[in-house]
Parts: sequence; structure tokens; C-alpha cells
Amino acid sequence: MIGVYGPGSARDHACLLRLKTELGTSEVRFFDCGGNAVLGAAPLTVPARIDDAQETARLALEAGVRHMVITDAEVLLTPVADALAAAGIPVFGPALHAAQVEGSKGLMKKLVASAGVPAPEGLLFDTLAETKSFLKDNWSAERQFVVKTDRYIYDPHRRTMVPGDLGEGLKDVDEELEALLAASEPSGFIVERRISGFETSVHVLWDGETYVLCPPVRDYKPVRDGDNGPNTNGAAAIACGRGFSKDLEAKLRRRIIEPMLAQMNRSGYGYRGVVYFGVMLVDGEPQLIEINVRPGNPEFIVLLSLLRSNFADLIECTIAGTLHKARIDWHEECYSGTVFAMAAGYPETQTVAAAEISGLEDALATGRFVTEGIGQSSNGRFVVSSGRVAAPVAVADTIETTHHAVYRDLARIDFAGKHFRGDLGFGIADSLFAAS
Repeated sequence: MIGVYGPGSARDHACLLRLKTELGTSEVRFFDCGGNAVLGAAPLTVPARIDDAQETARLALEAGVRHMVITDAEVLLTPVADALAAAGIPVFGPALHAAQVEGSKGLMKKLVASAGVPAPEGLLFDTLAETKSFLKDNWSAERQFVVKTDRYIYDPHRRTMVPGDLGEGLKDVDEELEALLAASEPSGFIVERRISGFETSVHVLWDGETYVLCPPVRDYKPVRDGDNGPNTNGAAAIACGRGFSKDLEAKLRRRIIEPMLAQMNRSGYGYRGVVYFGVMLVDGEPQLIEINVRPGNPEFIVLLSLLRSNFADLIECTIAGTLHKARIDWHEECYSGTVFAMAAGYPETQTVAAAEISGLEDALATGRFVTEGIGQSSNGRFVVSSGRVAAPVAVADTIETTHHAVYRDLARIDFAGKHFRGDLGFGIADSLFAAS
């Protein structure tokens, strides 16, 4: 039996749908620490608490779980994975120590520098005053900066800010401090040189020695079309099964993936699971802007849709350290896309109104929807409970056909304040996907 532990994200939902298809409901369990009403009502769900790692391990043992999949950063930054491993249940994902690569951007920047991987210049400041002083002394029209919290916080709007001018940058630092204090994280700030280019998500399956490069994904973080507005946790994504162009793939492997994985191993941060490299292509040359120790959401949703091989087998091979023996195939002739329906006020606020959702039951019956921010009213109706609500997933042979299929299905659901990116497929770099 394979377990999935998480808050009921759309990524959790996608993993569960795939594993149920491959293994059957009797061989899958969802350990729910978040309260997505759609997943919570499923017969395969086991209620869990993120603040009780030992209880999670006990519940998993009672259920007969052989492997546990954890893809959520907030969970990985707790002792849950360690408690499961101590109970003899291997985790597809990092232990708490290795999760600090995402938990601290300062640590990540040190590892990147030690590996000699191309990345924007970045400095860590401990205090608000130091951060503001640096921005005042160094900001110019030719030299601008991105401001990030050192510690991981859930709020995407304040975790990373891209100010347009110095005044906005100083205000952003104040907002980030408020977010850190709200999250009880008395931590510092990373000020990083701002670079411009095309951003792509690079995912690898890694068993600590061997890695497998997944197809390219273009994810859309800003809330509005044309990559405008504040960042969300991910508004949309599109992937291509053909893989990266040969030239770009070679650069990614040689300059970023292989030196970075080697450095993580040397420094004691190796693990078995998915590594996410956020890459910016600047005039066609890749620079590393972030590392996550888990797959992206919604990027992993579209990658799973393109996976021709058995996902459960890949989980087992990754955990066993036998990826070198695995045959991994993708639907090379296809694109896969998804777009989130988002709640009114998101991402500027994380507290959203509980609007009733119409059409969700019929949408779920298609098998093409994943859900995230779904609560339940006193009369049993599904309601909006967080910023990203639900997303259709479509697979087709062109970007245009994928685009149309996603928006056709997105129209199936409605709620007050519903908004979404309308430009899936926008800004695809010619050099990203392999030629057809």
C-alpha cells in the first residue's frame, strides 16, 4: 500500500487519482492534515495532524502503508518524514534535515555558490535595517533587486517580492517582515540581483545517486495575464512530453542539475524524491533562481498527465535507489495544461470568503479535475476555503487544443469572485521544447 500525506492540495489530489487508477482504492490511503472537503469525504482518507508526527507514523503502520509520498513543503519542514522513517516506512521526499534546502534560502544560496552553479548574486541580511540600507545604497535603474524571506513561509505574495522601484522595495521589506512575524519565523532576508528572461520549472526524480530529468514545464505564478500582478502559489502550468530541446537539456544537466545534486550529497542534503530547479533562461543561458525539495504545484499535476510509465513503480524505484533500472516513458506527442480557478481577493489575502461552488460535482465526475481550496457548508454544499480552488487538467496534441480544452472545462464550475489566468500557453520560449 502507498500512502499520500498532505493538506489536500491539488498536487495531492493528482497523485491520489493516478495511484488509485494504477493500484486500486484498496492499495492507496490519503493521510489528510488539511481538510480539503472533496478528499476528506473519500473512503481512502485517514484524518491526520501535522503537529503529531508520532501519531501519523502509528496510523500509517496500522493502515499497512509500505511507502509514503509527501510533496508539501510545510509538511516536509516538520518531523513527520523522520517519524515515518523511524517506524520503518520510507518516504518519497526528504527528511527534515534535507528539507532545509528549501526551508532556508540562505542555505540554498550557499550550496549553489559552493557548486559553482550560475545564479543571480544574492546577499543575506539578518535585520530589517540592514536590508533597507543595502537597497537605498545600491538601487539604480541599471541595478534592481528581488527581495525574499530567508525562511519558507506559505504566503506567496510576501515570500518573494519583485519591486518596481526603490520605494516599492522598501515597502515590500516591511510587508515581508509582517508575514514572517505572522508565521512566527524571526528570520532574515535575501536580496538578490534581479535578472530578466524566460522562467521554466525543471523537475528531476532522484534516488540519491541516479536522476531522471522530467519534461519541461512552463508555470505561471503571477495572478494576471501577461505575467502581471502579485505572485500566487501557482496559477497555471503547461508541459510538453517531447522534453527539452537538446541544446538546453545539455546545458541544464552540465551546468545546473549534476553539479547541484553532487553538492547536495557532499554537504549531507541528499534524499530520494523529486528535486525542483527554478531556472531563468537569460539570452538562452540557464541561471538557477531557486531549489525546492518537492514537485511544483501545479507543475507536477501536468507532468503526471504526461507520464506513460507506472507512477507507483517509479515511487518504489526512487525509494529503493534503483532508478537506473527503471524504464520511464512519456507521452511525447502531447501537451498537458491546467489552470486554477482562484478565489476573490487571492493572492493579496489568504483569508477568502466561503462562496458556494456550483457545478463541482459534475466537474469531478469527468475525472479531469483536481481540487484544493474546498470546504463544506453546514448544509453540506461545497464552498471556497482558500485561494486556489480547483483546476481542470487537459492533454492534447497542440498548445492551442490544450488551451481550449482547459478553458472549456474551467467553465463547468462557478462561484462568486472566481478569477483565473486566461493566457495558458503565453510566453513559451522557442528554445524550451524539443522540436516536433
